[in-house]
Amino acid sequence: MKQIISAILGMLVSSMILPFFTFQANAAGSTLFVSPKTGTYKVGKTFTLSVMVNSGGGVGINAAEGVIKYDPKTIIVTKTSNTNSIFELWTTKPAYNNTKGEITFGGGAPDAYKGTAGTVFTVTFSALKAGSADVTFASGLVLAADGKGTNNLSGFGNGKYALEEENAPKEEPKKEDPKKEEPKPVTPAETPKKEDATKKDDSKKETTTKMILPPTPKIVSPSHSDEDKWYSNSNPEFTWKLLSDVIGLSYAITASSTYSPPEKSDGIGENKKYENTKDGAWYFHLRYQNKNGWGQAGHRKVLVDSTPPSPFTITIDNGNDETNPTPVAKFRTQDAASGVETYRLMIDNNPQELRADGYNGQFTLPVLLPGEHSINITAIDRAGNAASTSLKFFVEPLKSPVITEIPKVITKKETFVIRGTSYYPDVKIKVYIGIENKPPQEFEAKTDTDGNWSYFHNRNLEKGNYEVWVKLVDSRGAESKPTGKHYLTVIAPAILDLYGLYIILALALIILLLVAVIILQRMKFKHEIARIRVETREVKENMNKVFAALKEEVDELIEYADKKPGVTESEKRVRDKLKEALDISEEFISKEVEDIEKEIA
Repeated sequence: MKQIISAILGMLVSSMILPFFTFQANAAGSTLFVSPKTGTYKVGKTFTLSVMVNSGGGVGINAAEGVIKYDPKTIIVTKTSNTNSIFELWTTKPAYNNTKGEITFGGGAPDAYKGTAGTVFTVTFSALKAGSADVTFASGLVLAADGKGTNNLSGFGNGKYALEEENAPKEEPKKEDPKKEEPKPVTPAETPKKEDATKKDDSKKETTTKMILPPTPKIVSPSHSDEDKWYSNSNPEFTWKLLSDVIGLSYAITASSTYSPPEKSDGIGENKKYENTKDGAWYFHLRYQNKNGWGQAGHRKVLVDSTPPSPFTITIDNGNDETNPTPVAKFRTQDAASGVETYRLMIDNNPQELRADGYNGQFTLPVLLPGEHSINITAIDRAGNAASTSLKFFVEPLKSPVITEIPKVITKKETFVIRGTSYYPDVKIKVYIGIENKPPQEFEAKTDTDGNWSYFHNRNLEKGNYEVWVKLVDSRGAESKPTGKHYLTVIAPAILDLYGLYIILALALIILLLVAVIILQRMKFKHEIARIRVETREVKENMNKVFAALKEEVDELIEYADKKPGVTESEKRVRDKLKEALDISEEFISKEVEDIEKEIA
């Protein structure tokens, strides 16, 4: 009977205790913490902390929020990142205020998180002065994935950090396992003796899961994004995604591509930066650690070359001919790490570029004019580092040609001809003809076997004042200096030269018109003369008749007077005067008539 009572009491006690311990196992509290929680850092440098959550197991969590405080007089936030967060949705993305010394965040995920070290976000601080810096949670909230939004937060894990001057002795930071202490397991005495088949299957699955090692890390380099490209940056940086079950990392950088870091944790983080790395090919190695052990190492190559190519010099080879317009520049250098990729040349103001592959150490310069020239060469390696050198040199001119014959004045209609001689046979003579305010025009002639040359301008020059000069160019492109300028004046031709034909034709026409007028006048004059002759003849005849009659009358009067007695002397004188006057009048009129006849004869 006692045994039956004891059995009944045992069952009652078990039925009361079992639910209690089952609740405890499924409802262990969640924690918010920073990792690492301690460390020593240099003033003026930066360090990165991870804000993490331990779900506490059970049904898991699907949201968290909080406020973190820090002293902005000792440390300030430079950036935050939620790139590798367990949360996908954000009510408040991680934000900081360096005036208040405060960081706020709030996020969640559609699926439950049941891990012990889930990254919520990362925050990078910059150390301002030596001393101690605390990073503490002022408030927080972690919601269980139970469909009710139960706050499952049980506590915080704050951080405390030592800040020291650059020259202070280095103190190795304590490495911390970010894994939150698991809830106290239920002891065998507290566990019910009987479990259903479902719990046994879950236990087997959990055991199997715990034996899985972490995967090989995938590493990227923000500073050296292409692992087959050389970079002059000697401070390579590496980042990776921190998985939820990772509790430790081991990393190193070596010259070996297959090196595996030791199974010793270097703490928790999502990036690593090395400074002042030597030139060469380097490999960053990283291993994850979880509860079950260490995984395989991931490797990431970076190529570093921060040293420019070796110094070098330039020599100019003109083949012992100082007038050579295309001398050869000789130069070459080496680069120990990445090798020289290109040579950039600046010849006077003309850029050129040569690939180092296939370059034999000699470069023929383009055709150069006589005078001083400069060449600058920059050797660039595959990382972009450069080394430069420069040199000045001369190209001597050929002997200038001589102008032996050139007019000073020509008319627009004349052909311009210029002649000269030179020291070189079968070379080009460049003839330049310029007029005021216009660029000169270039024409060409050629010397004969004796070096003589002539140029005939095949177009008429316009009126104006011209400048004329010449220079010599041989088959290599070598040139002489230009000769002195000669001055040519082109004038307009005389009017007779310009309009001679028209003037002749006009004069001929005028002459023809005058001849016609003269002929007409002559014909008219002949008719007039004939008429005058007739009238003169008539006048002469009538005059003779008149004077004959007058003489007859006078003679009769004289005869009558002579017969009359008592004629006085005065009357005789009147008689004689009258007769004399008639004779004179007749003679004068007859003479005038004869003169008229002579004029019209």
